[in-house]
Amino acid sequence: MITVVAVWLYDDYLNVGNLALAMTITNIFASIALYNSRNFQVSDIREEYKDGEYVMARLLTCAAAILLCAAFVFIVDFTPVQRIIIICYMLFRANESFIDVLHGIDQKNWKMEYIGISLAVRGILMLTAFVIFGWLFDILFAIIAMAVSTTIVGFLYDIPKTKKLAVLTSNAGKQIYLLIKRCFPLMILSLVNIAIITYARFALERIHGTEALGAYTAVSTPAMVIQIAATMLFVPLINLLSGCLKTGDKKRFTRLFILTAITLVMMTSMFAVLSHFFGEWTLDILYDYTIIPYAYLLPGASVAVGLISCLVFMNLIFTAIRDIKGLFVGNLIGLVISLSTANVLLNYFGIIGVNHVMIISQAVVVFLLTIRLFWYIKTNPGLFLPPEPQSE
Repeated sequence: MITVVAVWLYDDYLNVGNLALAMTITNIFASIALYNSRNFQVSDIREEYKDGEYVMARLLTCAAAILLCAAFVFIVDFTPVQRIIIICYMLFRANESFIDVLHGIDQKNWKMEYIGISLAVRGILMLTAFVIFGWLFDILFAIIAMAVSTTIVGFLYDIPKTKKLAVLTSNAGKQIYLLIKRCFPLMILSLVNIAIITYARFALERIHGTEALGAYTAVSTPAMVIQIAATMLFVPLINLLSGCLKTGDKKRFTRLFILTAITLVMMTSMFAVLSHFFGEWTLDILYDYTIIPYAYLLPGASVAVGLISCLVFMNLIFTAIRDIKGLFVGNLIGLVISLSTANVLLNYFGIIGVNHVMIISQAVVVFLLTIRLFWYIKTNPGLFLPPEPQSE
């Protein structure tokens, strides 16, 4: 909705492009802030680390991400305006990343109504703030207002609610260090995963310009419905999968995986077909006639977003079974494909080349990880713990 509103507020795609550039660049550093530890946290069925240790570790990773992002934007050739926009958007992403660790505690305690209320309130406030300040001033003030509004919700709602469930601080420096060290491979994995998508969009901006990135982002935004629906499915799923591992229910684990995979394929296929026939009409209503020349990008973007959801699902599964090596190798292959094909395909096919890059690289990863998953389950019979005997 932020992207849609930005198109409504401004006459060209330059501002939308700057917003899209900030989203693209901060994706990398947000993955450092998140540290890819949410799935690890929720699936920590043996409670190796305390809730306060997860919170303190997240504070450190958020601070590191902000500093690294600030350093990056001054090393790379961005305009002064782009640098400020990216840093301000990173502050917003860091706040989101910190609230995520609180939501991990909520999720583990099956208090997902806390998460739902937080997301709803923050979504409404950030959108309202973006619209008002974007209309009165410019996109920079809109991003700052968005960051401030979500931070307020974190302090007034998320922290007090989660405090009822757990102690949010810890002085166990060694444990915090060990947690950060333990999840470091997950963070590197997340960087590789995000880079598969981010590099393709970054290359689009470098080769075809900021406005081209803005137009592509605007067109692909409706396809995010797939990822939103998938996220609603994934949040409770990790609890269920962790339960299967704890109780030794291999059959249910496999059934959940297959049903989720089928659902993702069906959602993606349906949206891609609908966007092929009704894409121009939908985009014209959502934006205006100026977007029509780019409508041909939507079907491919739908498939790309569907594959992103598949990779998120695979990350969840492999983290739950703790096969980080297999997950890393699969994603690394996808990144190599993305890096080696992006410039060639974007120069040869134009803007639509970004779809080709993401679809090819992500499809290969999903295929390889699916094979790896069934092989790993078959060759690790001790993966599913038998139920502990009940004492009489």
